Amino acid sequence: REMLSQSGERTFIPCILPKFAGHILTCVSTVFKDSSTLVNAFSSALSLPFDFFAKSTGMGHSTYSIPEKLVLHKDDAATRARVRALSLVCLTSAYQELWAEVWQTDFCQGKWLKSDNRLSNLFFRNLTPKWSRNCALRTDYARRQALVEIDVLVAKALGLTLDELTTIYRVQFPVMRQYESDTWYDQNGRIVFTASKGLPGVGFSRSKWNDIKNMKSGSFQRIVSDDTLPVGPIERVIEYIAPFNICNREEDYKEVWSNT
Repeated sequence: REMLSQSGERTFIPCILPKFAGHILTCVSTVFKDSSTLVNAFSSALSLPFDFFAKSTGMGHSTYSIPEKLVLHKDDAATRARVRALSLVCLTSAYQELWAEVWQTDFCQGKWLKSDNRLSNLFFRNLTPKWSRNCALRTDYARRQALVEIDVLVAKALGLTLDELTTIYRVQFPVMRQYESDTWYDQNGRIVFTASKGLPGVGFSRSKWNDIKNMKSGSFQRIVSDDTLPVGPIERVIEYIAPFNICNREEDYKEVWSNT
């Protein structure tokens, strides 16, 4: 995004545009000579340390000079960051060419750096050179964890310490901390409730959430209208499995750091 929100949850907001997509001047584009460098740079751009760098400039508008400061990973760290970044962005067949160009057999050797029943290493083992729907991370919990692990990989590439990473998060990202402290996940990795203003309509309302938040077992359903398909609105039933819990990003940083 061209506009930099210094007081928002995140300041530097990157994405990889699929082929043949365009934009107006609300965005700033950077073109790379090869796809591998593109994905390396993108993984750094997703990270909290680089977001902090953009925030520390104090600028209200992005410039072409900011992406030039991106850290490029090397060796094993590059592979781990690359597969996580690709799995976050390659959600549709529009990215199948990019996936094939950057594919590495080492992707299948990946594993999560946090122990949790909602994080299965089968995700990495089942990755294929040809993009399919299963090559993308699709649960809220797994997508958050991929971002946490990218934060740690980039911090280490920059030579930061764990204390420095957690201090950056604690001091410079108060809105994110506030949202994380009241975002709850079910046993399938779905967000069942969140206070995040950036996720309207995700999970139950506050009143309904207060009725079920302390449940230790059972499932709860919510009917939503999905209007994302060309055929028009479709009613979908979302099931949430209790018990529910929140994540502690600082504790997750510690665990991931020790396993990296």
